[in-house]
Amino acid sequence: MIERGSRVHFVGVGGIGMSGLASVLLSHGVHVTGSDLCANRETDVLRQSGARIHRGHSAGYVSRNLDGVIVSSAIAADHEEVLAARRHRIPVVPRLRAMARLLQKHRSIGVAGTHGKTTTTAMIATILKDRGEKPSYLIGADCPALGGNACLDSGNWFVAEVDESDGLLVEVQPEIAVLTNIGKDHLQTYHDLEHIERAFTQYLSQSARQVLCIDDDRVANLAQAFQTATTVGIDVAADLEARHLAYDQWTTTFDLYENGTLVDRVVLPAPGKHNVRNALCALAAVQLTGMPLAEAACGLSAFQLPHRRFELLEENGVTVVDDYAHLPEEIEASLQAIRTGWPGRRIIAVFQPHRYSRTKALGDEFGVAFTDADTVLVNPIYSACELEIPGISSIHVLDAIRRDTQCAVRMIETKDETVRFLADYIEPEDFLISFGAGAVWQDTERLARLLEEGHFLYRVSCSI
Repeated sequence: MIERGSRVHFVGVGGIGMSGLASVLLSHGVHVTGSDLCANRETDVLRQSGARIHRGHSAGYVSRNLDGVIVSSAIAADHEEVLAARRHRIPVVPRLRAMARLLQKHRSIGVAGTHGKTTTTAMIATILKDRGEKPSYLIGADCPALGGNACLDSGNWFVAEVDESDGLLVEVQPEIAVLTNIGKDHLQTYHDLEHIERAFTQYLSQSARQVLCIDDDRVANLAQAFQTATTVGIDVAADLEARHLAYDQWTTTFDLYENGTLVDRVVLPAPGKHNVRNALCALAAVQLTGMPLAEAACGLSAFQLPHRRFELLEENGVTVVDDYAHLPEEIEASLQAIRTGWPGRRIIAVFQPHRYSRTKALGDEFGVAFTDADTVLVNPIYSACELEIPGISSIHVLDAIRRDTQCAVRMIETKDETVRFLADYIEPEDFLISFGAGAVWQDTERLARLLEEGHFLYRVSCSI
């Protein structure tokens, strides 16, 4: 169904992963149609590239002459277009399974892990592209420096982010498998953390070579089963090691060691220790393609963080950043990056919890995550189409922050209230960051526009 000339329909085509795969198949010569409830930048780009995109859903969009229907993990089994496909005996294939089939046609690098996989995938693609290798790639966020999140090019290597949310990562068999870390998430799919670890282990076992970040305790334990894997870490006994880290706002530098021997001083245009770990994974993966390590390190200088990954929105007396981080470890890592890269700044965080199920499972763990913040504003949960769970709300997160930190914390119910409060509360030299996988970026983007246009003066009349 992904052969040149075949006809494929995407249900939920506007998602970043679905639109990326659709774009690659278009470039491969597949005739693509798709549907989604709303138009967005991704659907506009697909339409301009020759895909036929429908707004809304209808069984009539699924014609009998289709070779396959690809669905996102958000599409239910009783969706009208899925039912129409089954009536016509058209294969219905989840996105990740279709991507796995595509990767079988290439030499491939898969990047998996609870945190950091989008950034690491973008780093690998950037290095290969900068060094003239013409890679293909599928990444879970828009990457301005790469011209988007998806590309089918003429080089040998296809780099893909491998999402574990629906459990189908076990069907992906890359030649080189990267694992950044193992954490608790997607408990609607997995029974517990051990179940997640087994899935990652199976994913690794199906690859010829592995890259493992052993700063993560669970990955370090798992590495014992993969004796030929390339290990990476910071100030640990790893095959690739980063030492002597130095932080200066948007730039992190470190000494890169291979088996105890200094290779080079690396300049990484991204803040924080967590991005050094991502860079080590990327360097190890690229080295396994045959590129000399020093050359790969030079390619990192062209890297630019993907959209919504510690993305600068405004720097006009106040630094305003938006971050996709929505798990406790991710939030903690970003706040530590601010503390080390921007010492002495007051940090104001706006957090929109993502999903009722995730808040129920992890709510207590968000308290410690905000230790490095000075002020935290908590918004209502972004449901992501989940049904409300009785007794679960953002108050659970707010109580955990109050219990486990010394920072000021406040619940704010609406976007308008959030922007008004921040407009009164922020002072020059503050560092404002929004966290969440939902729509919280709209708050900080509005405030950033106000700062850029100079529509208000800083005031200190508002307090938590």
